[in-house]
Formats: sequence, structure tokens, C-alpha cells
Amino acid sequence: MNNPFTAKTAFGIVILSLLLSGFLTTSAILYFQDNANSDIAFPISVIIGDLLLILPLLILLRQRGDIRKILRINPVSSTIIKATVILSLGIIILADEFDRVVALIIPPPDWMENIGQSMSGGSATTLFLLFMGAVVLAAVVEELLFRGFLQQVLEKHWKDITKAVLVTSIFFAAIHFNPWWIIQIYLLGIFMGYLAWRSNSVFPSIIFHGMNNGLAFTFANWNDKIPSWYTWNGHVSPLVLVGGAVLTYLGMRKLSQME
Repeated sequence: MNNPFTAKTAFGIVILSLLLSGFLTTSAILYFQDNANSDIAFPISVIIGDLLLILPLLILLRQRGDIRKILRINPVSSTIIKATVILSLGIIILADEFDRVVALIIPPPDWMENIGQSMSGGSATTLFLLFMGAVVLAAVVEELLFRGFLQQVLEKHWKDITKAVLVTSIFFAAIHFNPWWIIQIYLLGIFMGYLAWRSNSVFPSIIFHGMNNGLAFTFANWNDKIPSWYTWNGHVSPLVLVGGAVLTYLGMRKLSQME
């Protein structure tokens, strides 16, 4: 694989991207909050942050080789896509219940509720911008940066797939700066890392990431419209959990059988 980056350089690029994105996203939030359209401050800032997160890497890649190879932008078969969707549905269901259990054991602070509320929009425009930023762009950009770029560089230089996936997932979880979600994000990161490595493409992990964020977006905006059969006494229904476990097994089995 024509990848000119070392592990140290890859970490440096990711850290630089995070700092640039964080600084300018905060600046954008402050700017929009002081204007009449303050209701779109968060979604616009999320979109800006997503784009800035990948910008430094894209600039460096302009003359460094095949961008598609370096970022793992490789086509995948419809069979892999189907297996990914099945696996994603199963894991997302199980992860939802895990979130609920963690919240009971370690109740999150009030500011965590504000984060959830920021994912909801009052107007169609705000909802569209939130969906594009928090679901679509976040999934694409973060997977290109972490699973497409960083993990692939670590795989090449460390010659240890498991270590590359685990370290990338730790880094991915840490940059979300949320101790109440760090375990869940880390575990999800491992599955996304597995998908990217197994398929040698970022498309499966983008699908997984987007579906997970899409569930959070749905709960934030239409929690009262979630079917009654999905929940039971504040938890995911046992029957739904069984279905999630079956889907996870079927998805993993299908992927493991692929050459």
C-alpha cells in the first residue's frame, strides 16, 4: 500500500485536526449565538467542525499518493453492505440498553441532558442541518480520519491488527471528551475498526457510524413516537434485545465467512 505516513505523523495529523476543528467550531458557536439566527448556531457549527476535521489531512494528501487508498475508500459488495446493516442494527440495539444501564449505575450530570437537547431542532431547516452535520458528515469525516487513515497507518507500521484497532478506538473515544459515554464509544469504535479492516473499506464503518448517530438523532427529536414495543420499564424490551443479539450474531457470522 502506498502510504507515506508513519504512526507518529498520523497521530500528529489527527491531533492537529482536532485542535483546529475544536477551536474554530467554538468560535462559530459564539459568533452565531450573537446573531439573530442563533437557533442554527449548533448545527452550523457541527457542520463547520466536521469539515475542518478532515481539511488538514486532505491538504496533506494532495500530492502524497492515492487518496482513495490512503483513506481506504474502496468499493464493497452488496453482500458486505447487507451484513453490515444487519450487524449494525443488532449492536445499536444492544448499545442502547448498555447506555440505559450505565445511566442507572452512574447518573449523568445535568449538562449531559443539554447535549441531548442540542441534537433536537424546532424547524425543518434546523433538523436538516442537524441531520447533515451530526449524522451524515460526522460519520463520513470521523471514519475517514480514524478508521480510514489512522487505523490503516497503525496496521501497516505495527503489523498488529488487534493493537491498531484497539488503540484507534481508545483515541476515538477519548476525543469525544465525555466520560459517561467513553466505554460505549470505545466498544462501538472496536466494531467499526473491525468492519473497516475486514472489508478493507471505510464504507461499512460509515454505515455503522451513521446508523448509530441516526438513532441518537431520532430519540432526541421523536422520543415520544418510538413504538411502545421497543421499550419496557425504561429499558429496551427483552424481546428486542434478543432480536439485537440474533442480528449481531448473524452479521458477525456473515462477515467472518467472507474472503
